[in-house]
Amino acid sequence: MHVIRLGIISFFVFFGVVTAISLLVPSHIRLSKAINIAAPGDSILAMIKDTAQWHEWHPGFQQLGLEATLQQNKLSLKKVAISDTLVSYSLQQPSKSSVINTWQLHEVAQADSITLQWFMDFKLKWYPWQKFSSLFYESTYGKLMEKGLNNIKKRAEED
Repeated sequence: MHVIRLGIISFFVFFGVVTAISLLVPSHIRLSKAINIAAPGDSILAMIKDTAQWHEWHPGFQQLGLEATLQQNKLSLKKVAISDTLVSYSLQQPSKSSVINTWQLHEVAQADSITLQWFMDFKLKWYPWQKFSSLFYESTYGKLMEKGLNNIKKRAEED
């Protein structure tokens, strides 16, 4: 009986310590990647605004296409904001927080290229497993973002 009580108390103490440590991880995570592209900003943003073209450059939608991927993964895609230098969409799975994807153009007058920056904003709950899994977002989502930006650059500079 003493061993069982010790095990139960140890479990709750361990869970409390892990939860306390996870509270040190921020609940809003933003991944950001950028690339310089020698192409007009209008053509770059047109490619991003048109979700029908996403299968040509977005790594998450290249295999099945946008509609099939959304249906298979039960994702919803919603437009958040569109301007002359910014495009923002929200991707959400059922019972999960939405991930805001934002693409923004940065132009410098004397530069021969335009900088395209891609942000992914994650809002996390207090759950320790969500907080600790966010430490690996850079290695998973970061690589996909870099690949997507390189695909956009390749397509934009070809045109």
